[in-house]
Amino acid sequence: MLRFIGERALHAVVVVVLAATGAFFLMEAVPGDSAASAVGPGATAEQYQLAREELGLDKPVWTRFADWVGGLASGDLGNSLIPPNQSVSEMIGNALPVTMQLAFLSIILSLAIAVPVAVWSAYRRGGVFDQVASIVAFAFISVPSFVAGLLLIYLLVFNHSLAQQLILGAAVVIGLAVALSPLGRRGGRGAPGVMWGRALLGGFAVGAVLALLALFLPEFPRQGYVPLADGLGENLRSIALPAITLALMEVAIFTRVLRTDMISTLQQDFVLSARAKGMPTRHVLVAEALRPSTVSIITLAGISLGRLIGGTVVVERLFNLPGMGSMIVDAVQNDNLPVVLGGVIVIAVFYVLVNMTVDVTYALIDPRIRRG
Repeated sequence: MLRFIGERALHAVVVVVLAATGAFFLMEAVPGDSAASAVGPGATAEQYQLAREELGLDKPVWTRFADWVGGLASGDLGNSLIPPNQSVSEMIGNALPVTMQLAFLSIILSLAIAVPVAVWSAYRRGGVFDQVASIVAFAFISVPSFVAGLLLIYLLVFNHSLAQQLILGAAVVIGLAVALSPLGRRGGRGAPGVMWGRALLGGFAVGAVLALLALFLPEFPRQGYVPLADGLGENLRSIALPAITLALMEVAIFTRVLRTDMISTLQQDFVLSARAKGMPTRHVLVAEALRPSTVSIITLAGISLGRLIGGTVVVERLFNLPGMGSMIVDAVQNDNLPVVLGGVIVIAVFYVLVNMTVDVTYALIDPRIRRG
Protein backbone atom coordinates (compact mmCIF):
# COMPACT_ATOMS: atom_id res chain seq x y z
CA MET A 1 0.00 0.00 0.00
CA LEU A 2 2.87 2.39 0.82
CA ARG A 3 4.43 1.70 -2.58
CA PHE A 4 1.10 2.43 -4.25
CA ILE A 5 0.83 5.77 -2.39
CA GLY A 6 4.46 6.61 -3.25
CA GLU A 7 3.88 6.05 -6.97
CA ARG A 8 0.80 8.27 -6.89
CA ALA A 9 2.72 10.98 -4.99
CA LEU A 10 5.49 10.92 -7.61
CA HIS A 11 2.90 11.31 -10.38
CA ALA A 12 1.37 14.23 -8.49
CA VAL A 13 4.73 16.02 -8.24
CA VAL A 14 5.32 15.62 -11.99
CA VAL A 15 1.86 17.03 -12.76
CA VAL A 16 2.40 20.07 -10.50
CA VAL A 17 5.79 20.80 -12.11
CA LEU A 18 4.27 20.61 -15.60
CA ALA A 19 1.33 22.79 -14.53
CA ALA A 20 3.68 25.41 -13.05
CA THR A 21 5.86 25.48 -16.17
CA GLY A 22 2.90 25.64 -18.52
CA ALA A 23 1.19 28.39 -16.50
CA PHE A 24 4.29 30.59 -16.53
CA PHE A 25 4.95 30.40 -20.25
CA LEU A 26 1.28 30.67 -21.17
CA MET A 27 1.01 33.87 -19.14
CA GLU A 28 4.14 35.15 -20.88
CA ALA A 29 2.41 34.57 -24.22
CA VAL A 30 -0.75 36.43 -23.19
CA PRO A 31 -0.89 39.99 -24.59
CA GLY A 32 -0.47 42.67 -21.94
CA ASP A 33 2.17 44.40 -19.86
CA SER A 34 2.47 43.84 -16.13
CA ALA A 35 4.62 46.94 -15.73
CA ALA A 36 1.91 49.14 -17.28
CA SER A 37 -0.63 47.67 -14.85
CA ALA A 38 1.73 48.26 -11.93
CA VAL A 39 2.38 51.97 -12.62
CA GLY A 40 -1.11 52.84 -13.89
CA PRO A 41 -2.27 54.68 -17.00
CA GLY A 42 -0.92 58.11 -15.95
CA ALA A 43 2.73 57.09 -15.47
CA THR A 44 5.63 58.66 -17.33
CA ALA A 45 8.08 56.75 -19.53
CA GLU A 46 10.73 56.93 -16.79
CA GLN A 47 8.33 55.47 -14.21
CA TYR A 48 7.34 52.72 -16.63
CA GLN A 49 10.98 51.80 -17.33
CA LEU A 50 11.78 51.83 -13.60
CA ALA A 51 8.84 49.49 -12.96
CA ARG A 52 10.09 47.06 -15.61
CA GLU A 53 13.50 46.98 -13.94
CA GLU A 54 12.04 46.51 -10.44
CA LEU A 55 9.77 43.69 -11.64
CA GLY A 56 12.61 42.07 -13.58
CA LEU A 57 10.72 42.31 -16.87
CA ASP A 58 13.87 43.57 -18.62
CA LYS A 59 15.52 40.17 -18.03
CA PRO A 60 15.31 37.24 -20.48
CA VAL A 61 12.31 34.99 -20.02
CA TRP A 62 14.39 32.00 -18.90
CA THR A 63 16.04 34.11 -16.20
CA ARG A 64 12.66 35.30 -14.97
CA PHE A 65 11.43 31.70 -14.96
CA ALA A 66 14.43 30.56 -12.90
CA ASP A 67 13.88 33.41 -10.44
CA TRP A 68 10.20 32.54 -10.14
CA VAL A 69 10.90 28.84 -9.60
CA GLY A 70 13.49 29.74 -6.96
CA GLY A 71 10.98 31.85 -5.10
CA LEU A 72 8.32 29.16 -5.50
CA ALA A 73 10.67 26.53 -4.05
CA SER A 74 11.20 28.71 -0.98
CA GLY A 75 7.46 29.32 -0.58
CA ASP A 76 7.54 32.89 -1.91
CA LEU A 77 4.74 33.53 -4.41
CA GLY A 78 5.65 37.20 -4.77
CA ASN A 79 3.52 40.32 -4.34
CA SER A 80 0.56 41.70 -6.23
CA LEU A 81 1.42 44.34 -8.81
CA ILE A 82 -1.73 46.30 -8.10
CA PRO A 83 -1.74 48.61 -5.04
CA PRO A 84 -1.69 48.01 -2.12
CA ASN A 85 0.83 45.38 -3.41
CA GLN A 86 -0.40 42.72 -1.05
CA SER A 87 1.45 39.42 -0.68
CA VAL A 88 0.11 36.77 -3.08
CA SER A 89 0.23 34.19 -0.29
CA GLU A 90 -1.90 36.46 1.88
CA MET A 91 -4.40 37.02 -0.94
CA ILE A 92 -4.69 33.28 -1.54
CA GLY A 93 -5.01 32.69 2.19
CA ASN A 94 -8.05 34.98 2.21
CA ALA A 95 -9.66 33.65 -0.98
CA LEU A 96 -8.96 29.90 -0.82
CA PRO A 97 -11.05 29.13 2.31
CA VAL A 98 -14.11 30.73 0.67
CA THR A 99 -13.80 28.65 -2.49
CA MET A 100 -12.93 25.47 -0.61
CA GLN A 101 -15.91 25.84 1.70
CA LEU A 102 -18.17 26.47 -1.27
CA ALA A 103 -16.82 23.46 -3.19
CA PHE A 104 -16.90 21.07 -0.21
CA LEU A 105 -20.41 22.10 0.80
CA SER A 106 -21.60 21.60 -2.77
CA ILE A 107 -20.08 18.12 -3.01
CA ILE A 108 -21.36 17.06 0.44
CA LEU A 109 -24.85 18.35 -0.31
CA SER A 110 -24.81 16.64 -3.72
CA LEU A 111 -23.77 13.27 -2.30
CA ALA A 112 -26.21 13.54 0.62
CA ILE A 113 -29.07 13.88 -1.87
CA ALA A 114 -27.81 11.76 -4.77
CA VAL A 115 -26.82 8.59 -2.90
CA PRO A 116 -30.20 7.79 -1.28
CA VAL A 117 -32.11 8.89 -4.39
CA ALA A 118 -29.94 6.75 -6.68
CA VAL A 119 -30.07 3.71 -4.39
CA TRP A 120 -33.85 3.87 -4.09
CA SER A 121 -34.29 4.53 -7.80
CA ALA A 122 -32.19 1.49 -8.65
CA TYR A 123 -34.07 -0.68 -6.16
CA ARG A 124 -37.43 0.55 -7.48
CA ARG A 125 -36.27 0.62 -11.10
CA GLY A 126 -39.10 1.54 -13.43
CA GLY A 127 -41.35 2.68 -10.59
CA VAL A 128 -42.97 6.07 -10.10
CA PHE A 129 -40.16 7.35 -7.89
CA ASP A 130 -37.53 6.29 -10.42
CA GLN A 131 -39.34 8.07 -13.24
CA VAL A 132 -39.84 11.27 -11.24
CA ALA A 133 -36.20 11.25 -10.13
CA SER A 134 -35.04 10.79 -13.73
CA ILE A 135 -37.15 13.72 -14.96
CA VAL A 136 -35.88 16.00 -12.18
CA ALA A 137 -32.26 14.93 -12.82
CA PHE A 138 -32.50 15.72 -16.53
CA ALA A 139 -34.05 19.09 -15.68
CA PHE A 140 -31.18 19.95 -13.31
CA ILE A 141 -28.57 18.95 -15.89
CA SER A 142 -30.21 21.19 -18.50
CA VAL A 143 -30.12 24.35 -16.36
CA PRO A 144 -26.81 26.32 -16.41
CA SER A 145 -25.40 27.38 -13.04
CA PHE A 146 -25.95 31.09 -13.56
CA VAL A 147 -29.61 30.52 -14.49
CA ALA A 148 -30.10 28.30 -11.43
CA GLY A 149 -28.47 30.96 -9.27
CA LEU A 150 -30.75 33.68 -10.60
CA LEU A 151 -33.82 31.48 -10.03
CA LEU A 152 -32.74 30.75 -6.46
CA ILE A 153 -32.20 34.44 -5.80
CA TYR A 154 -35.63 35.25 -7.23
CA LEU A 155 -37.35 32.59 -5.12
CA LEU A 156 -35.43 32.46 -1.85
CA VAL A 157 -34.42 36.11 -1.55
CA PHE A 158 -37.18 38.16 -3.17
CA ASN A 159 -40.13 35.72 -3.01
CA HIS A 160 -39.70 33.81 0.22
CA SER A 161 -43.38 32.85 0.61
CA LEU A 162 -43.57 31.56 -2.97
CA ALA A 163 -40.50 29.40 -2.29
CA GLN A 164 -42.21 27.91 0.76
CA GLN A 165 -45.28 27.05 -1.31
CA LEU A 166 -43.17 25.41 -4.01
CA ILE A 167 -41.29 23.30 -1.44
CA LEU A 168 -44.60 22.22 0.09
CA GLY A 169 -45.79 21.23 -3.38
CA ALA A 170 -42.55 19.32 -3.95
CA ALA A 171 -43.07 17.57 -0.60
CA VAL A 172 -46.46 16.33 -1.80
CA VAL A 173 -45.16 15.20 -5.21
CA ILE A 174 -42.03 13.46 -3.89
CA GLY A 175 -43.93 11.90 -0.99
CA LEU A 176 -46.47 10.46 -3.41
CA ALA A 177 -43.68 9.27 -5.72
CA VAL A 178 -42.07 7.35 -2.85
CA ALA A 179 -45.42 5.98 -1.66
CA LEU A 180 -46.30 4.82 -5.17
CA SER A 181 -42.82 3.55 -5.99
CA PRO A 182 -43.84 -0.16 -5.96
CA LEU A 183 -45.91 0.58 -9.07
CA GLY A 184 -44.05 -0.58 -12.14
CA ARG A 185 -41.25 -2.06 -10.11
CA ARG A 186 -39.35 -4.78 -11.95
CA GLY A 187 -38.40 -7.93 -10.16
CA GLY A 188 -40.23 -7.07 -6.97
CA ARG A 189 -39.68 -9.27 -3.96
CA GLY A 190 -41.55 -9.58 -0.70
CA ALA A 191 -45.19 -9.57 0.26
CA PRO A 192 -47.23 -6.81 -1.45
CA GLY A 193 -48.61 -5.61 1.88
CA VAL A 194 -45.11 -5.21 3.33
CA MET A 195 -43.87 -3.37 0.22
CA TRP A 196 -46.80 -0.96 0.22
CA GLY A 197 -46.50 -0.39 3.97
CA ARG A 198 -42.82 0.50 3.72
CA ALA A 199 -43.43 2.69 0.67
CA LEU A 200 -46.21 4.61 2.40
CA LEU A 201 -44.07 5.09 5.50
CA GLY A 202 -41.15 6.29 3.38
CA GLY A 203 -43.35 8.68 1.41
CA PHE A 204 -44.75 10.14 4.60
CA ALA A 205 -41.25 10.58 6.07
CA VAL A 206 -39.85 12.30 2.97
CA GLY A 207 -42.89 14.56 2.66
CA ALA A 208 -42.71 15.47 6.36
CA VAL A 209 -39.03 16.41 6.14
CA LEU A 210 -39.62 18.66 3.12
CA ALA A 211 -42.69 20.21 4.76
CA LEU A 212 -40.65 21.07 7.87
CA LEU A 213 -37.98 22.55 5.61
CA ALA A 214 -40.58 24.77 3.97
CA LEU A 215 -42.02 25.91 7.30
CA PHE A 216 -38.63 26.78 8.79
CA LEU A 217 -37.02 28.03 5.59
CA PRO A 218 -34.60 30.85 6.56
CA GLU A 219 -34.18 34.10 4.67
CA PHE A 220 -30.98 34.28 2.67
CA PRO A 221 -28.87 37.35 1.81
CA ARG A 222 -28.66 38.46 -1.82
CA GLN A 223 -24.86 38.51 -1.92
CA GLY A 224 -21.74 38.79 0.20
CA TYR A 225 -19.81 36.42 2.43
CA VAL A 226 -19.73 36.23 6.23
CA PRO A 227 -16.50 34.68 7.58
CA LEU A 228 -16.74 31.67 9.84
CA ALA A 229 -15.22 33.72 12.66
CA ASP A 230 -18.38 35.85 12.73
CA GLY A 231 -20.59 32.87 13.54
CA LEU A 232 -21.36 29.49 11.97
CA GLY A 233 -25.03 30.27 11.41
CA GLU A 234 -24.44 33.51 9.52
CA ASN A 235 -21.57 31.93 7.60
CA LEU A 236 -23.74 29.04 6.37
CA ARG A 237 -26.61 31.39 5.59
CA SER A 238 -24.36 33.54 3.39
CA ILE A 239 -22.93 30.60 1.43
CA ALA A 240 -26.01 28.35 1.26
CA LEU A 241 -27.42 29.68 -2.02
CA PRO A 242 -24.09 29.50 -3.91
CA ALA A 243 -23.57 25.95 -2.62
CA ILE A 244 -27.08 24.90 -3.67
CA THR A 245 -26.55 26.51 -7.08
CA LEU A 246 -23.43 24.42 -7.71
CA ALA A 247 -24.95 21.29 -6.16
CA LEU A 248 -27.98 21.09 -8.44
CA MET A 249 -26.10 19.88 -11.50
CA GLU A 250 -23.78 17.66 -9.44
CA VAL A 251 -26.81 15.98 -7.82
CA ALA A 252 -28.21 15.12 -11.22
CA ILE A 253 -24.93 13.68 -12.52
CA PHE A 254 -24.17 11.69 -9.36
CA THR A 255 -27.69 10.30 -9.29
CA ARG A 256 -27.65 9.07 -12.88
CA VAL A 257 -24.20 7.47 -12.60
CA LEU A 258 -24.78 5.76 -9.26
CA ARG A 259 -28.24 4.55 -10.30
CA THR A 260 -26.77 2.85 -13.37
CA ASP A 261 -24.01 1.20 -11.34
CA MET A 262 -26.45 0.09 -8.64
CA ILE A 263 -28.78 -1.52 -11.18
CA SER A 264 -25.86 -3.53 -12.54
CA THR A 265 -24.63 -4.50 -9.07
CA LEU A 266 -28.07 -5.63 -7.94
CA GLN A 267 -27.97 -8.26 -10.69
CA GLN A 268 -24.68 -9.74 -9.48
CA ASP A 269 -24.57 -13.22 -7.99
CA PHE A 270 -23.38 -12.15 -4.55
CA VAL A 271 -26.32 -9.74 -4.20
CA LEU A 272 -28.80 -12.35 -5.39
CA SER A 273 -27.25 -14.77 -2.90
CA ALA A 274 -27.70 -12.27 -0.08
CA ARG A 275 -31.34 -11.85 -1.04
CA ALA A 276 -31.81 -15.60 -1.20
CA LYS A 277 -30.47 -15.90 2.34
CA GLY A 278 -33.28 -13.60 3.49
CA MET A 279 -31.08 -10.66 4.46
CA PRO A 280 -32.95 -7.38 5.08
CA THR A 281 -33.33 -5.02 2.15
CA ARG A 282 -31.38 -2.30 3.95
CA HIS A 283 -28.41 -4.65 4.40
CA VAL A 284 -28.54 -5.79 0.77
CA LEU A 285 -28.65 -2.25 -0.60
CA VAL A 286 -26.13 -0.58 1.73
CA ALA A 287 -23.71 -3.30 2.81
CA GLU A 288 -23.73 -5.51 -0.29
CA ALA A 289 -24.58 -3.38 -3.34
CA LEU A 290 -23.60 0.20 -2.51
CA ARG A 291 -19.89 -0.28 -1.78
CA PRO A 292 -18.88 -1.87 -5.12
CA SER A 293 -21.06 0.68 -6.92
CA THR A 294 -19.27 3.72 -5.51
CA VAL A 295 -16.10 3.56 -7.64
CA SER A 296 -17.56 5.67 -10.45
CA ILE A 297 -19.16 8.20 -8.14
CA ILE A 298 -15.91 8.59 -6.19
CA THR A 299 -14.18 9.41 -9.47
CA LEU A 300 -16.85 11.95 -10.33
CA ALA A 301 -16.76 13.49 -6.85
CA GLY A 302 -13.00 13.93 -7.04
CA ILE A 303 -13.12 15.45 -10.52
CA SER A 304 -16.03 17.69 -9.55
CA LEU A 305 -14.28 18.89 -6.39
CA GLY A 306 -11.14 19.84 -8.27
CA ARG A 307 -13.19 21.47 -11.02
CA LEU A 308 -15.26 23.46 -8.53
CA ILE A 309 -12.14 24.81 -6.79
CA GLY A 310 -11.00 26.41 -10.03
CA GLY A 311 -14.32 26.87 -11.80
CA THR A 312 -16.63 28.74 -9.44
CA VAL A 313 -16.07 32.07 -11.19
CA VAL A 314 -19.65 32.58 -12.39
CA VAL A 315 -21.23 31.69 -9.05
CA GLU A 316 -18.70 33.73 -7.07
CA ARG A 317 -19.40 36.74 -9.28
CA LEU A 318 -23.15 36.23 -9.08
CA PHE A 319 -23.15 36.12 -5.28
CA ASN A 320 -20.18 38.51 -4.80
CA LEU A 321 -17.98 35.96 -3.00
CA PRO A 322 -14.27 36.81 -2.51
CA GLY A 323 -13.02 33.41 -3.67
CA MET A 324 -10.24 32.08 -5.86
CA GLY A 325 -12.21 32.37 -9.08
CA SER A 326 -12.92 36.07 -8.62
CA MET A 327 -9.33 36.71 -7.53
CA ILE A 328 -7.81 35.04 -10.60
CA VAL A 329 -10.23 36.69 -13.05
CA ASP A 330 -9.47 40.13 -11.61
CA ALA A 331 -5.74 39.38 -11.82
CA VAL A 332 -6.00 38.32 -15.48
CA GLN A 333 -7.92 41.48 -16.35
CA ASN A 334 -5.23 43.62 -14.68
CA ASP A 335 -2.24 41.64 -16.03
CA ASN A 336 -1.34 40.85 -12.42
CA LEU A 337 1.04 38.00 -13.26
CA PRO A 338 2.15 36.94 -9.74
CA VAL A 339 -1.44 36.55 -8.54
CA VAL A 340 -2.47 34.53 -11.60
CA LEU A 341 0.52 32.19 -11.30
CA GLY A 342 0.06 31.79 -7.53
CA GLY A 343 -3.62 30.96 -7.95
CA VAL A 344 -2.96 28.47 -10.75
CA ILE A 345 -0.27 26.68 -8.72
CA VAL A 346 -2.48 26.38 -5.64
CA ILE A 347 -5.40 25.04 -7.70
CA ALA A 348 -3.09 22.57 -9.48
CA VAL A 349 -1.70 21.29 -6.18
CA PHE A 350 -5.17 20.90 -4.73
CA TYR A 351 -6.43 19.16 -7.87
CA VAL A 352 -3.65 16.55 -7.93
CA LEU A 353 -4.08 15.96 -4.18
CA VAL A 354 -7.77 15.29 -4.73
CA ASN A 355 -7.04 12.86 -7.55
CA MET A 356 -4.37 11.15 -5.48
CA THR A 357 -6.90 10.74 -2.68
CA VAL A 358 -9.36 9.24 -5.16
CA ASP A 359 -6.74 6.70 -6.33
CA VAL A 360 -5.95 5.70 -2.75
CA THR A 361 -9.66 5.39 -2.00
CA TYR A 362 -9.98 3.03 -4.98
CA ALA A 363 -7.28 0.84 -3.49
CA LEU A 364 -9.04 0.78 -0.13
CA ILE A 365 -12.39 -0.13 -1.68
CA ASP A 366 -11.05 -2.72 -4.12
CA PRO A 367 -7.74 -4.43 -3.13
CA ARG A 368 -7.36 -5.74 -6.69
CA ILE A 369 -6.38 -2.23 -7.82
CA ARG A 370 -3.33 -1.97 -5.56
CA ARG A 371 -2.32 -5.56 -6.33
CA GLY A 372 -2.38 -4.69 -10.03
